[in-house]
Amino acid sequence: MSLKFPPQRDAADRPALVTGASSGIGRASAEALAALGHPVVVGARRADRLDDLVGRIREAGGLATARPVDVTRAESVAEFVAAAGEAYGPPEVLVSSAGTLKMARVWEMEPDDFASQIDIHLLAVQRLLHAVVPGMVDRRRGDVVLIGSDVAYTARPRSGAYVAAKAGLETMAHQARKELEGTGIRLGVVRPGPVMTEMGTEFDPETAESVINDWVKHGFGRHPRMCKPADLARGVAAMVSMPRGAQITELEIQPEAPIEEDYS
Repeated sequence: MSLKFPPQRDAADRPALVTGASSGIGRASAEALAALGHPVVVGARRADRLDDLVGRIREAGGLATARPVDVTRAESVAEFVAAAGEAYGPPEVLVSSAGTLKMARVWEMEPDDFASQIDIHLLAVQRLLHAVVPGMVDRRRGDVVLIGSDVAYTARPRSGAYVAAKAGLETMAHQARKELEGTGIRLGVVRPGPVMTEMGTEFDPETAESVINDWVKHGFGRHPRMCKPADLARGVAAMVSMPRGAQITELEIQPEAPIEEDYS
């Protein structure tokens, strides 16, 4: 056993895969990693929305390519990872950010909707790990970043299966990190608080009102500020850029409250 680590490879030699890149945290993370010099392969079900992202990255001098991926299908994940490898070589960085959000009380949500939320927020992450991590282990290097949520520890009412899925993701990450110890693979969770993204903006007015009222009732509405996707992307970039020999295992990013003019 050596206490020394090989030097961190240049970002240009560390291809990154980002799922859920058509919007929100995934899109911002892809731009942040490309700005650091990583060749980036971006994936999403809404593949048509990736063209603009790839264009922006290339105009800024970065390397990027887009591939469609449905993380709820194992064969689609395998095809995405294979195509990414053909584009830039074996992935050195994986950012799992795909997700959708349906709101309801636990017992009121249709079982199929509940199952689909568990699928995309938890089972899909395992599919990605299954497809990407073995190669990283063989090479004895790699960074995996999973986008979690503070709801895993502070369950918000009417969040349907999202809370259960993110709690499962956090626990799975703890387990996987122990299993990866000594392999050279670093696995971390970036845990957002409230973030202004597209996810959740499609609620009908009645659902939105019910959710907000319940959140305020249970103390989740202390102030109106929300994080921006770029705030979370900075956390992702910091996690994968740590020098070898150290790792950020968990990083929670919360919105800062507005400054009160009269604070007494």
